[in-house]
Amino acid sequence: MKLEIEWSKPIRLRSGRREGLIYTLDLNDVDNYPGIYVFARAWGKSMEALYVGRSTNVRRRIRGHLNNLKLMSHLDGAKNGKRVLIVGYPWTKPGQRMDKVLATLERAYIRHFLSEAHDLVNKQGVRIRRHEIEATGPLPRHFIPGLMYLERGARD
Repeated sequence: MKLEIEWSKPIRLRSGRREGLIYTLDLNDVDNYPGIYVFARAWGKSMEALYVGRSTNVRRRIRGHLNNLKLMSHLDGAKNGKRVLIVGYPWTKPGQRMDKVLATLERAYIRHFLSEAHDLVNKQGVRIRRHEIEATGPLPRHFIPGLMYLERGARD
């Protein structure tokens, strides 16, 4: 299966003290579409993924995550750097099911960031057969590669 995803520019998280939260952001900057998202820290030209997720409605899922104490505490306790949210929107081809595409992309990026020793809070095992993922967008290639190959799992 060949997958394509377009990544947004990073959206900076800001203090959510006024709202009784650790972090917040303008939810209008996030679309109501299916996608993959990465909470990360950015410093200089470097980035480190802290959490990778997927959702059929990214805006609604991010709204819920802002109330997730475990996740937001992990972001807050990470090393120095600006906290950001990056969202990737997949382009499905005829015959591709969005739920399978999202699951494959999430596993692929979790696996990629773990292989690069990022401090992910959602460490989980993955079993993947071979897929090809092509990514576009304004992010540095040392953070989000333009092309990745990975194995497929037994259920893909």
